[in-house]
Amino acid sequence: MVVVTNRELSNSFVGPAADEQLVDAENGEQPELDRKATWGLYSVYIMIGLINGFFATYFQQPTICQYVFGPMGQKIDDKHFTTQSQCNVSVSVYQISWNFKLFFGFFLDVFGFLGWSRATGFFVSRRKGWMLFGWTGGLACLAVAAIFVDSFIKHHQYETYLMVMCVCCFFSTFSDVAGDGMIIEYSKFERGEQKGYILTTCQMLRFVMMMVSTALGMIFMSGPDYQPPGGAEAGSISLPFDISYSAMHWLLLGVSMPPYIGMWLWLKDPPVAVEHERGCRGLKVAFQRLWVAMKSYAVFNLLVMSVGIYGLAGMVNPANSPIAAIAQPTNIQSGIGAFLGNLFFVVGVWIFRKFFMAKNWRFTLFMTQAFVALCSALAIMIVYDTFGISQNGWFYMFQNSIPMLIQGIGQVVGSLAVVEISPPGLEATVYELLTSASNGAISLSTTLQTTFGKVFKVDEISYDNFHGPMHDVFVARMARATLFCLIVNVTSAAIFMWFLPKGPQMCKDWLEKKSWHTTWAGLLNVVVFAGPFFYANFMLLAFVASS
Repeated sequence: MVVVTNRELSNSFVGPAADEQLVDAENGEQPELDRKATWGLYSVYIMIGLINGFFATYFQQPTICQYVFGPMGQKIDDKHFTTQSQCNVSVSVYQISWNFKLFFGFFLDVFGFLGWSRATGFFVSRRKGWMLFGWTGGLACLAVAAIFVDSFIKHHQYETYLMVMCVCCFFSTFSDVAGDGMIIEYSKFERGEQKGYILTTCQMLRFVMMMVSTALGMIFMSGPDYQPPGGAEAGSISLPFDISYSAMHWLLLGVSMPPYIGMWLWLKDPPVAVEHERGCRGLKVAFQRLWVAMKSYAVFNLLVMSVGIYGLAGMVNPANSPIAAIAQPTNIQSGIGAFLGNLFFVVGVWIFRKFFMAKNWRFTLFMTQAFVALCSALAIMIVYDTFGISQNGWFYMFQNSIPMLIQGIGQVVGSLAVVEISPPGLEATVYELLTSASNGAISLSTTLQTTFGKVFKVDEISYDNFHGPMHDVFVARMARATLFCLIVNVTSAAIFMWFLPKGPQMCKDWLEKKSWHTTWAGLLNVVVFAGPFFYANFMLLAFVASS
């Protein structure tokens, strides 16, 4: 076991391009990468796409919150079935553990998972054990939800159901974070134009399986029990059959079994590039190395970029929920939209890997964010029912899914920067530092969406009152909210793109900027991370409590 000295700590935050990081300290040779083990890693992301992908998609659509547990806005015994605020924050509540991925990452980098081996009596797994633990707990929670969800629906207990699914996501976060760390470790073995191949493959598999899970939802959740209040509009496509929402959980559980078995068969910890003390004895050294990592100009810029891009450039239209309520997409329309969106995303990631992986990262980031904002602004056509064809579920599905093509191209740009700056042994920590910043910023965008919804007074709008005497006033409010969001999105993209390096070499140059290797720089980065992180989570919990 190699113990890191204080002198080594000062040089520990070096990009993985340095050849010595991939050399086995004992024999001086680069360790071999077990290609078959990547199948196990791919299985993890297949699981993420199937389970997390399904619920993240359908919590975002009106199907579950507005229809299954709805009608949204209606009351019984002075209690709302569901509210607009609940529907706005559903995804963020479900994935709230993702906001704390930094802490998961640090814990998983330092502590192994105790297992059993016939040869040695026991072993400590760095990554594999946590992946198996995470999805075992996640699938168990999914089974619990399947057993009780019909009762939750009957008694209008949407908050309780959401908490059960939140625990399911909490368990899967262990597997997700361990997988992220393993991706970075594997990516350090890639060279030249191949660098990023495993990372993009994992993302493509994840979204292919999101296509599968959303297709299952589209097929089995498009019957009479999953329609908007009052039933599907004339001309809308709905199926004559469906399965209960409880059965949908069991179906997802069954489909997840093959990749879950694949995890047990193929997963293997990657070769160790540089060995460090782990467990409680290595905790102090890990904190020291993390503190050294925070004293970086590269980390500062990537943190600012994450907050700006995901919190402001990615802010969702405050009028999104009432626009969806007015368009009244059926679940089959939402399902087709989600399926096409995930398909476009996969195509976008493939386009990035084929044509943009070695190009200017800044250009790619701005292009993706600006086009996503412009496509999302098509929602204003729904507000005005442009050409008389826009105020329906089909157009809503179209404008909601097309941006995924562009978004897929820019999805992995920030992740490539992490490959360049993460020190050996802290891959998950640094990856999740930026992921937590991004997820905190996404929660920030959700709170801003809800806050500006109140500012523009669009939270008062529903399908029932939109066509009443306040119609023109409501149209003006939604139009102003949509245009405001477009301006914020594009302006923020133009500003915060400059905080992303142009490519790997600029990453290394920023990393080696010695004027930032100081205590004040580390404290500044802590503040940049902590400010939006704590604000977003505090506001999110406040919205949940008041919903």
